[in-house]
Amino acid sequence: MTLRFPLRSVPLLVGALTAGLVPACAPSVARVSLARPATITDWRSQPPLGYPARADRRNLPPGDTLRFGSLGIAVLAIGPDSAAPAQLAARLQLLLGAEREERDAPEGAAFNWRGYHVAVVAIGSPGELGAGLVSLEVAELASLPPEVANSSVAGGAGLRLRIPHEIRYVTLHHTGDAQPLRPEDDPIAKLRALQSWGAADRNWWDLPYHLLLDLDGRIYAGRDWHYMGETNTTYDPRGHLLISVIGNYQRQEPTPAQLSAIADIMAWAVAEFGVPLERIGGHYNYADTDCPGRYFIRYLEDGTFRRMVQERLDRARRGGRP
Repeated sequence: MTLRFPLRSVPLLVGALTAGLVPACAPSVARVSLARPATITDWRSQPPLGYPARADRRNLPPGDTLRFGSLGIAVLAIGPDSAAPAQLAARLQLLLGAEREERDAPEGAAFNWRGYHVAVVAIGSPGELGAGLVSLEVAELASLPPEVANSSVAGGAGLRLRIPHEIRYVTLHHTGDAQPLRPEDDPIAKLRALQSWGAADRNWWDLPYHLLLDLDGRIYAGRDWHYMGETNTTYDPRGHLLISVIGNYQRQEPTPAQLSAIADIMAWAVAEFGVPLERIGGHYNYADTDCPGRYFIRYLEDGTFRRMVQERLDRARRGGRP
C-alpha cells in the first residue's frame, strides 16, 4: 500500500506512524544485508561542532507547542522585545504537569526551568528564511556540559546540541541553490560554503543533511546520521535520514548517476534501519515547500524510487544475481 501525504494531514499521519497506530500501512521490512554506499569523508575544512544531549529542537509558529518528555513549551506570540524594541521576543508558556508559567524570551536568550534548559536560538523576521518561526531548543539539564547548562544566551553553532535519533524515514531534499549545479562547479566548495553559512546564519552545528550528492552521483558524508538533521521549515526531522542533492531541481533535471546513487542510499537505509518502502518520501511531504524540486518529486510520486529500491533489495536477497 502506498501512502500519499496531503500536506495538512502529515502531522497526524506522522504521529500515528510513530505511535504504531497504523501497522497495516507500515509493515516491517524483511531484513537483507546491503553494504553502505561509498562516501567521501575528507572534504571538510572545519570539524562539526555541538554537544550530544537528551534534547529536541523545533521551528514553531505562534500557536504551536514543542513537547519534550513531561515538558511543553507553547509559542503564544512573537513581538518586539519590551527591553529592546528593535529585537524580537517570543511569548512562551511553559507547562509541566499542573504548573503553568508565561515569560517573554528575547531572540538569543536561554534559561533554566524545572530541570530543563531552554534556548531561543532564532526568531525569523519578515522576509527572512524561517520568517514567523521561533527556533526553540530544549534539553534535560543533567545531560548538558556546564558551558551550555550555565549559559544565559543561546549562543551560536558551538553551543548547539546534537540530538540522537533512530532512523524511521528516508527523506529526499535538494540544497535549493539559486542556480543549477553545473559540471564545472566544485561540489566540495559548495559543501564548505553550506557548512559555513549554516553555522554563521542558522546556528547549525554541522551540515543539515546526512548524505549529499553531486552531478556524478558521488556521495558526501554530511552530518552524522546518529543525530537529527535540520530544517528551515516546521516539520520535525527526528527519525529522518536526510539525503540532499546539490543544486536546484526546480530548474535542472537529475542525472542518471544521481538517480542510481539515491536509490543505492535509500536501499541501504531500508535494509539497515528496517524502514518500510512507504516511508520513502520528500521534504514536500512534511512541509509547505517544493523541495526537492519538481524534477525529483515526479520520481517520488510515480513510485520510481521505490521500484529502484525494491529491485536492489531483491537482487541482494538473490545474492547479487540478476
